[in-house]
Amino acid sequence: IPYLLREQQTMAFTRMLATRAVTAVASRPAAVAPRMMVARSVTMNNDHEILSDYDQQGGRRKIELEDELQGVTTFSRDPIMPPLGSGTKANPIEVPSGYSERVVGYECPEAHQLMWFTMSKGPLHYIPSLDKYFKLVDAM
Repeated sequence: IPYLLREQQTMAFTRMLATRAVTAVASRPAAVAPRMMVARSVTMNNDHEILSDYDQQGGRRKIELEDELQGVTTFSRDPIMPPLGSGTKANPIEVPSGYSERVVGYECPEAHQLMWFTMSKGPLHYIPSLDKYFKLVDAM
C-alpha cells in the first residue's frame, strides 16, 4: 500500500506541474503580430535638388552660418598669438570668451601633442611646461 500511495502522489504532483505549466502559458500575453507600416510620401518643392550646407544645418552650426552672412565671427577657431613679453604673472595672456569658462588647448613642447584644460573667469592659470600665465577675459 505505501507503494501505491507514493505512485498516486507522484501522479498528482505531475498533474499539478502540468496544470501550472499550461496555466502559465495560457496567462502570457499573445505575441503581437508586427503591424504593416505604410510609407507616406511627402512632396516638397526641392525634391529634385541637392540642399546646400546652409539648408541642412541646425543648432549652433546654423547660428554660426547666419552670423557669417552678416560678417560676424561667432566661434573663433583662430589661434591666439600673444604679444612678445606676455604670459608673465604681471602680464598674463588674455583669452577672450563670451562665457564664464572656456576649454583651451596648447601644444606641449616636450610631447608635441595638444593638451587641453578648462579656464574659468577670475584666477590666473599657470602652465608649467610653457612657463606662461593665462587669464580669461570678456570677448566683448
